[in-house]
Amino acid sequence: MSVNELRAGLARIAETVVPGEDPYERLMRHARRRRRYRWAGAGALLAGLLATVLVVPATGVGGLPTWLRDPAGGSGYPVTSDWVWRLLDSPTRGSLGADRPLVDELTRVFDQDRDRVGMSRALPTVKVLFADDTAGVRTVVVAYHSDTAAALVSRTGPVRAAPRQLVRAGGVSNLPVSPFSVLGDSIHGTTWLLGLAPAGCTVTAAQSATVDADGAVRRTWQSVPTPGYLLLTEERIRGWWRVECDGAIREQGPVGFRVGEFTSGSGPAQGDELRAAEQAAVASYQVLAEGAGLPAEPAPVRRWSGRIPGEGIPASIAGPASGIGPYVLQLGTTPKALLATAGPDDTRPDDTETLAASRADWALVATAVSTSPGLVAVRVPARSGGHAVLTDQLLVAPASGEAAEVEAVGTGGRSTAPVDNGFAILTVPMGADVTLRALDANGNLLAAQRLREPAAGERIFNEELISAW
Repeated sequence: MSVNELRAGLARIAETVVPGEDPYERLMRHARRRRRYRWAGAGALLAGLLATVLVVPATGVGGLPTWLRDPAGGSGYPVTSDWVWRLLDSPTRGSLGADRPLVDELTRVFDQDRDRVGMSRALPTVKVLFADDTAGVRTVVVAYHSDTAAALVSRTGPVRAAPRQLVRAGGVSNLPVSPFSVLGDSIHGTTWLLGLAPAGCTVTAAQSATVDADGAVRRTWQSVPTPGYLLLTEERIRGWWRVECDGAIREQGPVGFRVGEFTSGSGPAQGDELRAAEQAAVASYQVLAEGAGLPAEPAPVRRWSGRIPGEGIPASIAGPASGIGPYVLQLGTTPKALLATAGPDDTRPDDTETLAASRADWALVATAVSTSPGLVAVRVPARSGGHAVLTDQLLVAPASGEAAEVEAVGTGGRSTAPVDNGFAILTVPMGADVTLRALDANGNLLAAQRLREPAAGERIFNEELISAW
């Protein structure tokens, strides 16, 4: 069970916080789907997620009534990774981790009051993994496990809340345990996000980043003073984090949003479909760029809008006014979107049968980085069951209205496509080493840039995501 899969749990659980009809039945449907998780995104997005839905990881939603429990009876999930056992065997972390009497009492109460947190006796061992008061609330993360299965419970209460009070507090139960477990909550006026790694691992963070002229994202990594974990509050939830264990990078990506689904908060569409797509693309850019710690100011602008050939889906590209930097391509007008981060061969399995229908009207989003103000190129996302994937179709939008043709030139030869309504679609394999060129009707060069992207794997704004446990 990967951290990516775990993170989508927040998005789906958050939808039940302010339910419409029959919230219990709705939770049951979500829980039945959650046999595999995908990351959604919290980062700067977590607050929005908790209020609506999002792009994100293994997280909890505060203030949930005690009847919101897992219908499987809290029986946990099979543990197949030695890294998970290493996390379960780690000492209690957090500002209260060394308070042995408190940890012992938390262990006793969470074991005794299993029915309160919906956990089964099939997981006989109770272990407090995290206990903390520094986020303005008292936060606990408790693991329940047997010799073969495990699950997490998170609870949030007022600072100095007694164990008996915490076991009755808001939180989430029966979450899968990942080697790097990410949990979050929003309650008592505080939003927090926790990344918890096995003991001995090092967590570093980079709250902001810049994009070089060659299109590479540069970050300055800073060690955190807490051993093997990072606890963020609402004001700091943005940027990237990295987990290193035994000299290898095991996890690296945005603090809260990775592949999955997210809500841009673009609000009701104004104007026709193309205008609505433009508004949605700008909103998605702001959410994704800010969440990744990339410059989101000054405000992004529309670079291109039109309709994708075939189904005629309204689409738009948004990016910096300078023309150089991160870009977002949005297909569709809804604020709920699926973020494509990898090709079909690198996309993690999903519960596509149940998710596809519920997400049929969601927008699709892909990201890229441009190094030329004269043209921008973004891979066209497509649906694959309940998630989005990147395709070999490259949407190229020249800035000049004189552009008549675009071409991709590389070791594999030359391919061309005519410019129509301000864009062209080229077929370019993932990771191809090509230079993109925009030409006028006489074959004169108007703009060019080398296509920069990872050859494989997941990425956001062409920055590689790592989950290698």
